[in-house]
Order: sequence, then structure tokens, then C-alpha cells
Amino acid sequence: MICMGKIGINAESMIKYSRGCDNLLKIKYFGGININKLYKNILLVFLLLCISVSFYFLQITIFHDQRDTEFYLLQDLAFVPLQVIIVTVLIDQVVKTKEKQDNLKKISVVIGAFFTETGVRAISNMSSFNSNFKEISEKLSIGNGWKDKDFIKAIKDFKESEVIIDSKSADLKDLKEFIYNNKQNILSMFENPTLLEHNSFTDMLWALYHIYDELSYREDLNNIPNEDLVHLSGDIKRCYKQMIVEWIYYMNHLKKEYPFLYSLAVRKNPFTKQVVLNKN
Repeated sequence: MICMGKIGINAESMIKYSRGCDNLLKIKYFGGININKLYKNILLVFLLLCISVSFYFLQITIFHDQRDTEFYLLQDLAFVPLQVIIVTVLIDQVVKTKEKQDNLKKISVVIGAFFTETGVRAISNMSSFNSNFKEISEKLSIGNGWKDKDFIKAIKDFKESEVIIDSKSADLKDLKEFIYNNKQNILSMFENPTLLEHNSFTDMLWALYHIYDELSYREDLNNIPNEDLVHLSGDIKRCYKQMIVEWIYYMNHLKKEYPFLYSLAVRKNPFTKQVVLNKN
């Protein structure tokens, strides 16, 4: 009985499959266009035009005034460009602006999650390779009294500053282990579609993961040629600078939108003396 039941189910599935194939074969395509759907759309347009002409003809027949019909027809046609302006330009712009604002909020949430779980600790970890950390930290001592102009100046000053990274000044194994432990979080960021619109943050994530690729490629991190060490210093520097810029933008966003979270983020600032002392 069980076998017969399975045979019946398989036979029914085969019938459904064959019917689906037949329906698929009936659909004709030309240049990627569904011909059947195109015919239906043309037929619908023709039908609507016939209905419109019939109503105009009925109006002329009943009221015997072709002049008014033509006048209102031209008036309606004259209003079409205004409808296009109102609908496709103004309303569409408002909708796109609202969608952009919603996407920015979603992006901010994702970026916030990254810095809370991984980003701040990644900056602290890479700071171990920064030979002029004290000089850099003086420009990034973000406080509760900072305003927009302070964040803008901090970004400008940091981009113009020379960051000296030496891959020999700290343990590369610790950096590799840190990224490995947070690899799942980093990879999950790439899967988030909202980040596709935030190229600079995505580039920073790629730079961070590239460091892990470089370190994983080398079997013995205690015995690396000088050329490779110079290359690793460049990779760390690129990621370090990108991440700090994104972190400053993130802190500015917290200051505006979430003051209670900003207060905690200031206390966790990886460039303040208190955090550095606790780290040491």
C-alpha cells in the first residue's frame, strides 16, 4: 500500500510537471520579451482607446456640440505635461527622498552594530602598530561638547595627517586571531543589502578582511621577509585610516540622533587616555 501511494504521488507529480512544461513551451519570447504578454498589453491599449473614442462619439451625438468636445479634449491633453511634472518629478522626488532617509537609518543601525561589536576593538588592536599614536590621539579625543564643526575638522585633520604603521611593532598573531574571532560578524555585513549604497564603509570592510587573508596566507608570522612586512604595514594603514574616518562619522551620527548612546561611546573612545591606560 505504501509503494502504491508513492507511485501515485510520483505519477501525479509527473503529470503536473508535464503540464508545466507544456505551458512553458506555449510562452513565446523574442529578444527577451514575452510575446504573449506584449499582445495582451497591445490589446488592452486598443480596447481602452476604443472605449474613449466611443464616449466622445456618444457625447457629440447626444449634445450635438463637437466644438466643446474638441475644446475639453485639447484642455485635457494640455494638462498631461503638468500631470507628468507633478507625478513623476515632484511626488517621485519626495518618495525617493523618504526612501533614502529610511535607507540611511538602516545603514546607520548596521554601522552602529559593527562598531559596537567589532569596530572599536579593531581600531584599538591596529593602534598597537601605530608609531605616532599619541600625535593622532590628540586630534581624536572626541568629547561630549563636540559639535558638527568639530567632527568635520577632525576628519579633515586626520586625513591630512601622516599615520605611521609598523607591522613589526606589535604581534601580528593577535591581530589575525582578533579578525578570525570576528570573521562571522564581518562577513554578515557583506550580506546586508543596505550597505551596497555605502561604498566607503564596504571598502573599509574589504580592507579589514584583506588583512586576514594576508596573515592567513603566511604560515609563520614570526618569520616574515622585510618586503612582506612593508606590504602588511601598508594594508594595516589603509584599513586603519578608513576605519577611523568611518568611526568619526558614526560618532557624529550618535551625537545627533542618540545622545544617550553617544555618552557611552565617548567613554569607550579608543583614543582617550583613560581607555589607553585601561588597555595597558
